[in-house]
Amino acid sequence: MSMMSSTQSGHELTPKERKKISVLVIESDPDTRQNLRACLQKLGYGSAYFVGDHLAGEKVIAERPFTHIIFEAATTTMPPDAFLTKALTYDSKIIALASSSSPAVDDVFELLRIGARGFLAKPVSVESVDLALLMATKGERFSETILNSKNRNEAFAALAAATLDKAATALRQSKDFATARRDYPHFMGDLRNSVRLGATFAKGGEEQFREDMIEFFVALAQGPASRLGRLRKRLRKQRRVPGDEGGSEEK
Repeated sequence: MSMMSSTQSGHELTPKERKKISVLVIESDPDTRQNLRACLQKLGYGSAYFVGDHLAGEKVIAERPFTHIIFEAATTTMPPDAFLTKALTYDSKIIALASSSSPAVDDVFELLRIGARGFLAKPVSVESVDLALLMATKGERFSETILNSKNRNEAFAALAAATLDKAATALRQSKDFATARRDYPHFMGDLRNSVRLGATFAKGGEEQFREDMIEFFVALAQGPASRLGRLRKRLRKQRRVPGDEGGSEEK
C-alpha cells in the first residue's frame, strides 16, 4: 500500500503553528539524527533538540518543556515503554511518536497503547517526517476500541468504516453546509490514514488486512440496517457531523 503524502492528509500545519512546535529527538544512529535534523529544519519547525539515548532524553524533559518527542522504539539506555511512561508523567499532553525501521511489530503498537500519538518509519524522509508529525498533531487519535481490541484487524476495519461514514456524510451535505465543505478533506485524510495504519499494524500483514477489511465492509453492507444505524449513532456521539445542528538547537 503506497505511502500517503502530507498533501493527501486533509490536514495542515500553518507556518505559525510549525514555529510553535519544539521537538525532542531521541535517536542512537548518528546518520539518522543528522537526517532528522535536516528534515525538521527544511520543514520549518520551531526548534529541535537531539540526544542519543532514552535516559539522556528523560533528563532533558525534566529540565525543559517540549510539544513533541520522536523517540526510538528500540531499547537504548532504558526500554522505550518505560521512557514513554515517564515522559507522559512530566507532561501528559506531549505528542510522542515512536520511530522504528519495523513499525509493524507488536512493540510499536504497544507504545501506541501506552500513549504514543503516532509512529515514524525509518529510513526517514522530509515527506514522511512531515506526515507523521502532521497526523499525530492534527489527525484523529487512536480510540480505546482500537487499542484494546482483541481482533486488531476488525478494529482497524471498523475505524476505516467510521471515517468513511464521516467523509460520505460531509460530501453529501457539502452542497448546503460550509462546515461540511471545510471538514470533508479532513475526513478523507483520516480515512486514508486509517487504512494506512491498518495496513501497517494488522495481524498477518497488509494482504490479510485487505481481506479482513473487505469482509467487514461486506458484512456491514449486508447486515441489518440497525447495525449501520448504531455505527452512525456512535460516530455522531464521538464527533458531531455538519447538519446535526439548525530555529534548531543540538546537544
